[in-house]
Amino acid sequence: MKVSIIGGGNLGTLMGAAFAHRGHEVVIRTSKPEKFSAELEAYDKEDKIVYKGKVSKITSDWKDAVEGANVIWVTVPPQMFIETANAMEPYVKEGQMVGIIPGAGAAEFAFKRIIEKGARFFGLARVPSIARVKETGKSAYLLGPAPELLVGSIPARNAKQICEEIQTLYSMKCRPIANYLAVAFTPSNPVLHTSRIYGMFKDYIPGNHYPTNELFYENWTIDGAEILMNCSDELQQLCKAIPMDLRDVESMQSRHGVRNPEELAAKICSLDRLKGLYSPVVKDEIGYVPDFNSRYFASDFTYGIKIMIEVADLFDVPTPTMDTIWEWYMRVQPEKADNCFKLDMTQKEFVDFYMG
Repeated sequence: MKVSIIGGGNLGTLMGAAFAHRGHEVVIRTSKPEKFSAELEAYDKEDKIVYKGKVSKITSDWKDAVEGANVIWVTVPPQMFIETANAMEPYVKEGQMVGIIPGAGAAEFAFKRIIEKGARFFGLARVPSIARVKETGKSAYLLGPAPELLVGSIPARNAKQICEEIQTLYSMKCRPIANYLAVAFTPSNPVLHTSRIYGMFKDYIPGNHYPTNELFYENWTIDGAEILMNCSDELQQLCKAIPMDLRDVESMQSRHGVRNPEELAAKICSLDRLKGLYSPVVKDEIGYVPDFNSRYFASDFTYGIKIMIEVADLFDVPTPTMDTIWEWYMRVQPEKADNCFKLDMTQKEFVDFYMG
């Protein structure tokens, strides 16, 4: 199979090594091809090599990356979706698979013209594995592989066939789910990161500094867990209000087997695959301040929790906790908050868009 990967970051590097190792023809599209080696490696957390593979081409050319690919994986952050879709669109052909990994961030709206061209558009509910670059353009860490891949597509009926076709790329079960909205609403980064960040920085005003760079997951607080659980509950109420099958959107309680914020905080702190990751801050001569350019901010607020709020408004579902988080973001980043995702559809148009 000819596989193209758009983006040479954490996921792109790991996926390139994995697919090439399994004998597929792999092309990686990156803005800096000169930094890449043809042979990519994957390592476990003990720094032992898991697999390696030689990719066919590293390129910055969109035509080279897209034309002739059986499946095109898009691994760029959500703030780059529109730019990426516009660059890909002239070269995408009817029938090509275009997969977003992970599938949140309003990708379905950014790639709308590509969907209309007849591309088989899909997304994964979560990443196949936590990935971290070990050496840029050469290697990445494989941390905590997922037990299965959950695939949703537009139109929804394509998911089963897409699962069958991409199964050879991964050594794990691939399961189709009812529709792409169940992928987009996966309660991962859009509520996970925003809840934690709000809990950490809700009292922040310009000029404030923090004495340390705190571990993001291992120091998760009960207060942060309560915020996250409230967001999860609001999302569950939204799923009930939309006339679509959204049973695969798990609550935090169900996913982690917890009953209250204390148990959820303890569970997050104990997740081995998330250990050693620090908070989105930058250091100056005084201390640490929030890094508003971090993907935790740039992706997960404007292309994450805001999307859920917009859909909730469309279906008249109250989201007081999500609203509080978004209102805080508007105070600290007013310009970015003004230029963010806005939904302009009726309820029927919204459902029809996903179901096809």
